[in-house]
Amino acid sequence: MGGGGGAGGGDAGACVTTSAESRRIPVDIVFVIDRSGSMSGSKWEGTKSALNTFFNDPASAGISAGLVFLPAQKPDVCNPASYSVLDVPIGVLPANAFELTNAIPFYPLGSSTPTWPALKGALMAATAYQDSHPSHKVVLVLATDGDPTGCQPLDMELIAGLAESAYNYNGVRTYVIGVAGSTIANLNKIAAAGGTTKAYDITQDISEFSAKIAEIRKETLACDFELPEPPDGMQLVPGLVNFTYTPNGAPDAKIVPRADDLADCKDQPGWYYDSNAAPSKIILCPASCATVQADSEAKVDVLFGCDSILN
Repeated sequence: MGGGGGAGGGDAGACVTTSAESRRIPVDIVFVIDRSGSMSGSKWEGTKSALNTFFNDPASAGISAGLVFLPAQKPDVCNPASYSVLDVPIGVLPANAFELTNAIPFYPLGSSTPTWPALKGALMAATAYQDSHPSHKVVLVLATDGDPTGCQPLDMELIAGLAESAYNYNGVRTYVIGVAGSTIANLNKIAAAGGTTKAYDITQDISEFSAKIAEIRKETLACDFELPEPPDGMQLVPGLVNFTYTPNGAPDAKIVPRADDLADCKDQPGWYYDSNAAPSKIILCPASCATVQADSEAKVDVLFGCDSILN
């Protein structure tokens, strides 16, 4: 297999691999959508249009999505419990599209922006779903047009800390979309803490909403792959695993080198485990992710039995 499976330090001739095809990890998205009164007019119409497009887009088929609004459509808008039970539970698209689109209010009638309780409750739902679906990739998408109001705490560092805690706990990432009226510097703090670097800035053009959630869809679908069970009764040994990528139309597979973690990727091709202690997923480094994203017919496999090729 293009590059050899045994080049990890031992005798390549003594190393025999067996392979299993790897599949992309199922993706689940929790949307947290600001329905405060300041979202009215073109901002709300653009938000509704973008969500309707996403939920019904054939490219979203197979993704699961759930939805909760802030402020909550429940009496206690400052209680995280009002958001931990989603307005629309997570369900696979396109089957869940009707429930999701039907739940979107015609007008945004909320009177505050309770970011802290909404994010805390929604992340409780997201991390719980990740716990119960360990082979999936759960992410949260927050879209808002303003700084937090109405419910304490209002401090952005504390709010960003919620996203950081969820990311550190079981890998749930928080994406943020800043609609006109929002302070992008504040939203960048939440996104960076939640593992997604910075917020998507659509403050100048609400029509970009649809394109931005399509970008999020593309990113979440491309880079995480399941770690299949080793065939033939083999036992998984993390140090004896390699990941191969076969470009569309190419006769040979290419072995992608293994990194310790995201930081170890640097700007080079590679992959790393979701957990070096108890791996269940293979995550591509950004450089390799971009390559696979651009090749819709790519084939990926996991090789078992030979020392991992390291970066």
